[in-house]
Amino acid sequence: MNYNKESVLQDFFDSIYSNGFDDFELIFIDDCSTDGSVNIARNYPCIIIRNEHNIGPAASRNIGSKIAKGSVLVFTDTDITIDPGGLALINKHFTQNKAKAMFGKLAFPPLRNTRIGRFWLYDEEEACHYGGVRTGMVNCWSSTLGAIDRELFLSFGGFNELFKGADIEDHELAAKILEHHQVYYDEKLTFHHCYPSTWLVIKKMFTRSKMFAGSKSIKVYRDKSWFSSHRNAGFLLSAVITFAVIFSAIGLFFFPAKASVIALSLVALVLIKVIHHRRMLRTVLGQEGFAFAAYVFFMQYLTSNSAIAGFASGLLSRKGHTDG
Repeated sequence: MNYNKESVLQDFFDSIYSNGFDDFELIFIDDCSTDGSVNIARNYPCIIIRNEHNIGPAASRNIGSKIAKGSVLVFTDTDITIDPGGLALINKHFTQNKAKAMFGKLAFPPLRNTRIGRFWLYDEEEACHYGGVRTGMVNCWSSTLGAIDRELFLSFGGFNELFKGADIEDHELAAKILEHHQVYYDEKLTFHHCYPSTWLVIKKMFTRSKMFAGSKSIKVYRDKSWFSSHRNAGFLLSAVITFAVIFSAIGLFFFPAKASVIALSLVALVLIKVIHHRRMLRTVLGQEGFAFAAYVFFMQYLTSNSAIAGFASGLLSRKGHTDG
């Protein structure tokens, strides 16, 4: 599904058509883009469907799944590139290993090598490490680059079209898959994703966390990487630091003589969070230096607070619906 990805579309198409595997059809669903996306798509041998108005990723992908002729559906975002051999690897898992659903690994470097993109990859790697997401059977699935048996997908009714944005429609579908089948994750199936802005990453953490907390249909996800004890603890530490800063400012106003005690308390909290993320920060420090490690730590703090705010908002909205 595509919406206004003109700047990276050629990279996407080239990675598909030079992947080393030819037995596929590419259905390009354009969700009423306002840029030149469709003109770029016309340069490639794909089936182009253009929505008359913006209906969102879930509904768009469902349209494509209904007209697809193959027995396996491979969903991708159009702001990614797939590394050579990826399509053949998917085909192997479904034809030889009889997989029903699988997905691939987000890899370095990000498409358009931005600072926010590199941060997200380091953060994602930490989440996958502590969430137990590694080659083999896992309890999650993603449509960023995810494949599923077409009959199985249609038996679930496709993606939930109540989700209008790039939300958690794939996570909800994954919960349905996992009730009946296993999902395979292959770290050799690698792709590169584009992250356009810091604001979008922070917003993504808020909205998805809000939906996770507010949903009653994805309980199977409570032990996924999004909800590993390590990641939850990191979220909570960031929230504690934020509240500590607020109360410290109040404390300094009323008890200026306690400034040194307050400062030491804040430093201690920051050090605890540094220790908590020591594995990731050690890697970043070794590969990109102190300045970028400090940036990663600060972004981890910001996105964690965004996630906590999202969780709180989701729980409150869920309680409101229950009470209503």
